[in-house]
Formats: sequence, structure tokens, C-alpha cells
Amino acid sequence: MTRSLLTLLVLSFLFVGGSGAFAQRNPDKEVRLRELLSVPGKVISEAKSTRPATELKLTGYRVEEINLPRQLNVEVRGQQVAVDKAWRVTVQGGPFAVRAMPAVIWIDDQIAGYGIENETLSQITAITFDSSLIREGGEVSLSYGEDKEGRVKISQRLHLKREGGNQ
Repeated sequence: MTRSLLTLLVLSFLFVGGSGAFAQRNPDKEVRLRELLSVPGKVISEAKSTRPATELKLTGYRVEEINLPRQLNVEVRGQQVAVDKAWRVTVQGGPFAVRAMPAVIWIDDQIAGYGIENETLSQITAITFDSSLIREGGEVSLSYGEDKEGRVKISQRLHLKREGGNQ
């Protein structure tokens, strides 16, 4: 648990420390990672399995859309863009081991973000600002480090809930 807290603190520092990908240039308008991990979001895709699959015992995922409290300038695929939404991608299962290499959540062949474990090590959550990743049929997976070949995939693909639908 102490290592999880340390990971959260390090990632929080990177998040607000001006990495360009996560913070505006104006320090008065920074959005803290902790806010994005806990702010209410709208579930737009979710899958659960009662039987854990794979060596990581993955049981599902949840994708939530977050309306940001203010517009941010972030780096998405090497380009600076203004965004007013983020997506919180949570992989469920475990208990997940806290390792030397960070947990990485992928959607298809793109990194959605570096994961942060919850206190019980039953969930790993990443934040992405890349709306192109959140698409019908996307494949969610998890690796430790940026090991594309070693990713563990969740069998259920993204199935986006439609506005006003019964899904």
C-alpha cells in the first residue's frame, strides 16, 4: 500500500509538474490528477466477468467520460490540443502486484495511460485525453511497462452506451 501511495505521489508530481501532456502552462489553472481520479464521470462502456481470465486475473473494465472543470491544453499523439473532456479507463481484477515497471493500460495498439492502483490492488486506472481511443470495438489490455507483446487483453471489447439508449 505504501508503494501505491508513492506511485500516486510521483505520478501526481509528473501530472502537475509541467509535463505538457497533463497540465496547462498557467499554474493557476492546473487540474490535479487526484481530481480526475475521483471526480464523478459518466460510464460509457463497462464489462464484467465472474470468472477471472489470464495470469493477471482480469475481470473487466470500465470507461468513464469526465467533463473537465476547465479547458486544458494537452499533448495528444505529439500535437498540442485544447480539450474539455477526459476518459478514465479502469481495469478490474487482481490483486495486482505493484511492480518496478508501471502498469500501462492500452486500447487497441495505443497506450491510454500509465495506471494507478487503488488501495486494495483490485483496480488500475489511467486517464486519457485522446478521444480517438474511445471507439466501438476497441480492445482494452494491460501490461507492465510499455511491453506491447506482453499485454494481457480483456476478452470483452468496448461497447459504447448511446445517449437515451437502454444499454
